Parts: sequence; structure tokens; C-alpha cells
Amino acid sequence: VSGKTVSFQYKALEYDKEYTFSLPANSISDLTNNKMAESVSITFKTKTRPVIAKAMYDFIVPTDGSLQEAFAAAAKRSDNTKRYRIFIKNGNYVLPASTTATKHSDNGKDYPDPTTYLNSPNISIIGESRDGVVITNTVPNEEWDNGYGMANVLEGIGRGDVLSLQKNATGTYFQDLTMKSAMGDAKGRDIVLNDQSNKTVCKNVCLWAYQDTYVSNNNKSRFYFEGGVLRGNTDFLCGKGDVYYNKVDLQVCNTGYIAVPSLPTKYGYIFKDCTIKAEKKGIDGNFTLGRPWGKGTPIALFIDTKMEAQPSAIGWNEMSGGWPARFAEYNSQTAKGSQIDLSGRKKTFGDGHANNPVLSKDEADFYTISNVMGDGDDWDPTALTEQASAPQNVLLSEGKLTWDDSHYVLLWAVCKDGKVVCLSTENHYDNADSTSKWSVRAANEMGGLGEAAEAKNTSAVKEINSGKAVAAVAYYNMDGTRVSESCRGQVIKV
Repeated sequence: VSGKTVSFQYKALEYDKEYTFSLPANSISDLTNNKMAESVSITFKTKTRPVIAKAMYDFIVPTDGSLQEAFAAAAKRSDNTKRYRIFIKNGNYVLPASTTATKHSDNGKDYPDPTTYLNSPNISIIGESRDGVVITNTVPNEEWDNGYGMANVLEGIGRGDVLSLQKNATGTYFQDLTMKSAMGDAKGRDIVLNDQSNKTVCKNVCLWAYQDTYVSNNNKSRFYFEGGVLRGNTDFLCGKGDVYYNKVDLQVCNTGYIAVPSLPTKYGYIFKDCTIKAEKKGIDGNFTLGRPWGKGTPIALFIDTKMEAQPSAIGWNEMSGGWPARFAEYNSQTAKGSQIDLSGRKKTFGDGHANNPVLSKDEADFYTISNVMGDGDDWDPTALTEQASAPQNVLLSEGKLTWDDSHYVLLWAVCKDGKVVCLSTENHYDNADSTSKWSVRAANEMGGLGEAAEAKNTSAVKEINSGKAVAAVAYYNMDGTRVSESCRGQVIKV
């Protein structure tokens, strides 16, 4: 439930099939117990989808080598129109600084370049789990006073970044991993992802830093985030282009500013169904949603935001005499779903430039993923982030795991006690012991792994000895529920 909107999640629906959603009358109510008297019935048909050709990951880290070696292999491939999929097993990965290239510090010295660069298109970088895969860089252990206090000698955009996507790295897809700056908090601008490319997708990704955590660095590009965590304090989402933040957790770690957009492609920074969280006490009511990096161009819109931590009443802040094209909100809510009063939000910037800080419903309704991300060419990032359904009928019998095949799965990951132990394009695994907890996950076309389906042990009955006549016959499904003889699927006859 979000304000006046009630959403119902569904999963494991078949493609190209008609379904009907029914909501009985009086089944939902608002906070004051006013019930919806009328029933709702919606009939819809799921979309068709092309069959996915089975394929293994092109590179597995660390089995096949390091992450840098994976990027190098992707860059050397002969056909870069074909997607190159990198899978990273759970672990902490420290990217070393360059042994040849250097970056110049404002203190007058040169240091080994701590940034890893990616300049090849159509690459998927897939982690085993978001919190289990942590990637960081190697920065100098040296600080100096840069005029704002003590800072790392390589603080700054383009100097101490963890990962830089160059202009040719279009169509990069990230899922289920964490990237973190090695600088530490309050050590200057500690960029995690500096993105100069186009059509980058981040699904359930955590970017963790303090200042300028994420830099969208191309004013002719579109970027998409879905789920995940973006953490920081000062201007931690900043830059150019159009960025759509869909259901992202915005984790504020101090009393700074969230969004600092500059020159948009067209729509700027759109936050839809996001949640703002405070990392510690003293933040709630003492930060702002953003400030303008430019004169008359910045756009930041917060739509249907759940504010577990609320900004100050004014909502926005000044920056270097700049002013926005539009800084505004619609339907901002408390953690309990109550409307937040927006009447005190900032209405003028700079030397008197007017700003309307509240969107109308019609304005808010326009900013869909389709309208913003699909402008000009119908690009649909949600078609890429759609997860493969959990495997069906995962069964363990006499050391062998089996599950139903699917035309919409790239490959499967077999998990032992929650850890990936095998990747396969076949819908069976022949080395499963009976004492471990087994499950299977399916990968979508980008390579991202969906939720796990636990295996059911069908070999629990070891031996039957009976010299007596049959007294009665019963049938049970794999959940232990008694069913009729005509029941379809796996049935046990007793």
C-alpha cells in the first residue's frame, strides 16, 4: 500500500496467456477503516517473449581469473554486438591500482591510477548475491588539506573512481553486487561509478560511498536503476543525462544532499517509488533532497516516495548561485503512509528564480518508465531486468536433482546450502547428497539469477516391507496433501 494506491505483486505467470485479477468488495480499507465497497475485476494477457538460447557465462570470477581479466577478455572478443556475461562468485574483490598509469593530485604529486575502466559494449556483470559480492578499489593511504578539510589525495571526479564506464561501454548490465569506494567517509569526493556511456542498467545493486557516489556523466544518455541501495551524504547522486530510479533505497548517512543533477538529456533525475532511509540518529529532518548543479537546467522529481527519514521542511538547498528547471515532489509519504505536508518546500533559488515544488497528479502520471526511458526509441529496461521464474518441480531423488525445462532461461545455478556450486544449461544435477539443502536458481537473458526454488526430497522412503493385503489406496502430491487419483503432476500412491 502506497498512499491511495494498492499494488499486488504476481509471479510465475505463463507468457502469452490470459489471466483475471479479482478483488472482492470490502477486502481493503484506508487508515481510518473506510472500506472499498465495490469489487474489482481486471482481465489481462501476459506478453509474448522470444525463446532464449541456452548459454553458459563467458567468464566466471575467480574460477577463470580476476575481474580485470574478465574485462580484458570482454574487450578482446571479436563480436562485441553479442552480449558477454561475467559471473562473480561471492567474495571480496579489491581492484589493484595501475602499475603504469597515474593520476595527478591537486597537491602536486602523481599516484597510481586507482580506477578500473570499461570501454566495451554489451557486457553483463552478475554477482552471486548483492551483499556477498563486494568490489572496491585501491587508493593511496595519504591525505592533505584541500581547503575543505583533510581529504584523500585522489579525491575528485575522474581521479579516485572505483569503476569508470567509458563512452563505448553502452548497454552495460549490473545485477546483485556491491561496489564500494576505498577512501572512507568524509575524505572528499569518492566516486564509485562514473558513467559516461548510455543505457546502463543496475538491478539490485549497492553503490556505497560518501560524496558523489554515482556520477551520470553524459548529457545525451539514459540510465536505469531498479531496486538496490544507493548510499552517501553529499551530492551522492549527481551529474548529467536522464536517470530513472525505480524502487531504490536511498540511504542517507549524514545531513547532506541526495540529488545534484546538472544538464539533462530531457527529463533529468526521476525518482519513482523510492524509499529514503537514515543510517543513524540525527539525520531525520536535517538533510535535503538536493541542490542545483547549473543555472536553469537541473531537474529532480520525487514521485510516490516513502520517507522513512524526512528532509527538512524546505526540502531543497542552494548551490553556487544555480537554480533548477524544476525540483518537485508528488505524494511524498511517511513510513506509515501518511501524506507529508509540502507547503513549506523551497519556491525560489539563486537571485529569485521561481520553482513550483509540487507536481500535479497529471504531471506525476506522465513520468513512467516508458515515457522517460523509452523516449525516442521505445527502450524498455524492464524487459532486461525481468527475472526468470523460479524453477518448477525441483526434485531430489537418489543423488540426482531434476527440474522442469524452460524456454525462457539462459542457464541454471545449482545451490548447496545457499551457495552456487554448479552452473548448467541442463535441467539436472547428478551429484547431490541427501544431507544438504539444495535449491536451483534460473538466469534471465542478461545473466541475472532469480529467486531459488528449494528441492523436495522424493527418496525419503528407503524400504517397504509388507506381506499383507492392501487395505486402502491413497494419493498424495509432493507437498503431502491428499489428492485424487486423477491429479496431474508428481503424485505418490500409498
